[in-house]
Amino acid sequence: MSWIPIESVLFQVPDTTENLDYLMSYQAAEGETVLSYTWSLSPNDPNPFTISADLSGVRLQAASLSGLFKPDFLDYLDGDQVLRVSDWPELPPCKELVEFKPSNLSRLDYTIMVTVTVKSIDPDTSQELETEHSNSWTMVILHDYSSGKQKLLEYMQCQP
Repeated sequence: MSWIPIESVLFQVPDTTENLDYLMSYQAAEGETVLSYTWSLSPNDPNPFTISADLSGVRLQAASLSGLFKPDFLDYLDGDQVLRVSDWPELPPCKELVEFKPSNLSRLDYTIMVTVTVKSIDPDTSQELETEHSNSWTMVILHDYSSGKQKLLEYMQCQP
C-alpha cells in the first residue's frame, strides 16, 4: 500500500499560477479493492480549489489563484473626502488613489487529508474487512506582489 504522490508537499506555487490539477490516490495492495475516497481541507477559507472524489482518487484543481491576497486597504479621494475600500472591485473607477496597502500575508498554507476505504478478505477467517487509510499533503501558495502592482498600474491608467 502506498500513496501517490509520495511527497508530503503537493505544491508550492505563486498566486499567479493557473490551471492546477493534482490527483491523490491510494495504490491498493494485492487483494484490496478501493471502495471510496473522502477528503477534508484546512483551512477551508479562502478556498480557490475545486475538489472531487471518485474511485480513481481525489482530484484538486484550480483554474486560477488570483485574488487570494486581497489588499489590506485602498484609500481614494471622493471630492474632499478620503474613503477606504478593502478590495479592487470596490474601488470606483477613475478616482484619485491616495494610498494602497498590499496584503500583509506573504503565503497561504493548506493541508488536504485524503481517506480511502478499502475492502479485503482476511486470509485467516475469510471474512470481508473494510479498512481506512489516510494521508495528508501540504500546499503552499506564495504571494507574488506583481499581481497588485499590475492592478495598480491598470487603475492609474484609467481614462474617464
